[in-house]
Amino acid sequence: MCGHCGEPKEMKKIQHPILKNETRWVPIACECEIKAIDDFREEQKQKEKRNRIKKLLKLSSELEDMRSKTFDNFIDRKGTENAKKAVLEAVEEFESNSKGLFIFGETGNGKTHLTAAGGNELIKQGYAVIFITEKDLFKRLDATKNFRNEESFQEIMSACMDADLLIWDDFLSSQRLSNDEKDYIFQITNGRERANRPIWFTSNLTPQEMDSDEIAYRIDDRGRTWWRILANTRAVFNRGMNRRKATVMAQAYGVSVEDYENGRY
Repeated sequence: MCGHCGEPKEMKKIQHPILKNETRWVPIACECEIKAIDDFREEQKQKEKRNRIKKLLKLSSELEDMRSKTFDNFIDRKGTENAKKAVLEAVEEFESNSKGLFIFGETGNGKTHLTAAGGNELIKQGYAVIFITEKDLFKRLDATKNFRNEESFQEIMSACMDADLLIWDDFLSSQRLSNDEKDYIFQITNGRERANRPIWFTSNLTPQEMDSDEIAYRIDDRGRTWWRILANTRAVFNRGMNRRKATVMAQAYGVSVEDYENGRY
């Protein structure tokens, strides 16, 4: 009898697994038993996935603030259209397209909000996403040199490699990079390229800086890491203005932020 549905089980004669010249009758698993086993395996698989996501999320910078950013509460502004479209497309094509994003432009113009919103959409779909600022990443990696530190170098690096998506906020925010920091950038970008996993970068670089050799050689003396990054990402210029600046100046002129951003003052 089936322990799940109570129905009698069919029997089948098979060759004895040890005695080659003998056969034996065995019950055939009921469909409900098979389904119960499959459901249990799927439940365990999903549980492991949820635990993995939860573990990797702990590495994220300013987690609560990041989780609050959505496309619904993003304020659409002049100049941000292409960046928003690029993130939406990256979310939609995430399963089939491993190419990352490199969104650059003026500080405070919505780059962080858009990438965090895209990351949150992917978390809802069951992907493991890490959102981390460059300053926080370097600080935590450097802190592992202290033997009393709670996080190990390998734990942080493994998380950065294993996440389905790494959102690297404020990339190249430091004017000067130490040799260790250059090595961190190389290890993470090279490792994720080999694993075919994307990185979404945000950066305050200007179009002129993006086009200059100085930026390429800031990361390494041959520029190889920089060109590897650009080859594996879609570069998008966010033309939006600094929202904080626009808010202050709009108050000063006594106009709305929208009027200030559109030159109506």
